Amino acid sequence: MSGFSPRDLLAAFLHLIFPTPCEICRQPLDLNRVSVLCGRCWSRLERMAPGGCARCGWPFPDPAGMRGVETPLCQRCRETRDHFRLARSALRYREDGVARAAILLAKHGRRLPLLAQLARVLAEEAPRQLPLTEWDALVPVPLHWTRRWRRGFNQAEVLSRAVARRHGLPVLRRALRRSRATPPQQGDVEARRRNVRDAFAVTAEAAVAGRRILLVDDVFTTGATVDACARELVRAGAAEVGVLTLARVE
Repeated sequence: MSGFSPRDLLAAFLHLIFPTPCEICRQPLDLNRVSVLCGRCWSRLERMAPGGCARCGWPFPDPAGMRGVETPLCQRCRETRDHFRLARSALRYREDGVARAAILLAKHGRRLPLLAQLARVLAEEAPRQLPLTEWDALVPVPLHWTRRWRRGFNQAEVLSRAVARRHGLPVLRRALRRSRATPPQQGDVEARRRNVRDAFAVTAEAAVAGRRILLVDDVFTTGATVDACARELVRAGAAEVGVLTLARVE
């Protein structure tokens, strides 16, 4: 019992009397719990393997087939002109996966302690996905003020702060704003691009001009949102733009 702190023992005792279910699998929370997730579910977060597409990081079905290719690109990146140089993610966002359930719970269920734990995962995984020393500052993808007011926080800012604390990069929280409210993203790539066209504006050109900016967001789906942000940052004089997200949709 010497390996457990008094807090751990108290938690175990309370769980015996008032068993609290894990928010994903509904089994009682254990001593390895992380916020509202049990240790088993937390350990099943689907991590993104390094490598893959040179631009978006998507893993190829057969990595061996890409050996010898200097800049291998997936079909998406061969067919798309992006304004960002590269994009990387820490987790895989699968339809029935733990990462997807945890992110939705943190964001829409307003579980800030869980979001903080997910932010730590991003901070830990980030240097495995891209060299953070290549970037000068972090810029969180902004929410429109009405959505931020309703939600109470911007998940991209929470993620940015965790990466900044761990790796010593500044966060330019007010460098980019959402100039108009947009409906939640849905539909195909073109529909998503139309939805966010001209939805963002740079408000601090001097802060981004000549700097290598790393955009931070929670989920990369088609890349339409981060590309719309990257376009404005490049137009404002950013030397280049990269993208770091907590998860990538399969």
